[in-house]
Amino acid sequence: MSNRVPTGIYGFDEISGNGFRKNSVNIVFGGTGVGKTTFGLQYCLYGLNRGEKVIYVSLEMDLKQILRDCRGLGWGHIENYIENGDMQVIHEFEDDVLYLSRDIIKSIKEAKKGETRIVIDPLTPLAFAMKNKNERKAMSRFFQELRKLGTTIITYEKQMIEKGEQGESVVPLYLADSVIELENLGYGELFDRTLRIIKHRGSKHGEGIYPISIMKGLGIVVEVSEEKLETLKTKDQYQDTFNEYKQKIEKQFKGDVRDSLLRRIEAIQSHWTKKEDPEQLLQLVIETEKKQVV
Repeated sequence: MSNRVPTGIYGFDEISGNGFRKNSVNIVFGGTGVGKTTFGLQYCLYGLNRGEKVIYVSLEMDLKQILRDCRGLGWGHIENYIENGDMQVIHEFEDDVLYLSRDIIKSIKEAKKGETRIVIDPLTPLAFAMKNKNERKAMSRFFQELRKLGTTIITYEKQMIEKGEQGESVVPLYLADSVIELENLGYGELFDRTLRIIKHRGSKHGEGIYPISIMKGLGIVVEVSEEKLETLKTKDQYQDTFNEYKQKIEKQFKGDVRDSLLRRIEAIQSHWTKKEDPEQLLQLVIETEKKQVV
């Protein structure tokens, strides 16, 4: 059995040693609107399509808001997984934020069924409540408990990671097994968002800053190619390419993975307005989806 958990983030596993270590805690941080929630939901959906269980702990959005975001990304079918119990969304907690870590662990234990992917989005309220070093030490115990329960993504706002007046971050990065930063450069170009792996314990990983895009039907795509795409064809000239890859999907996949993947390829095809040939992206999608397919 592999000790790695593929993320489903297209291009990310290629630069992170084939995904996250099993039973690890992984921080994804960045400013508002950079794709942190998308990263977490994409990680969830990849596991759901492979029969895994998911626990999604939301400290801000309720279920209605989560489903709205999923539909906006072309992932409306995630509602089916929630209805049949494969994905459990936990949103309600006690008002006293100092007891939040206890409540989160308790809720996850009660909901856990077998191999589990866990997302906590975001954990910012708990970090804000920790005013001194002793309280922050409790974060270490919290992370240790999470490792016993599954492979976890925790999102934070960037200000919780940046150093304060005393020269230490509110969230000590050494507690996490990996730390990923998402950033929006604000240039308005195709790849104005970037991803950087700050640390990845026990793993070889890319050390550069990688451009990313968020595409309807797919989610986050990390641009890992060192060569620029050279094709200058128009959208209509790529219909044969899309049809070819849909046929490949029909032959190489089955069940929920096939159906979900076809829906995403259809969404990409209907929104493809770029001059670049989509073949490199489609091949990356298929290679990523092949991992751990039974």
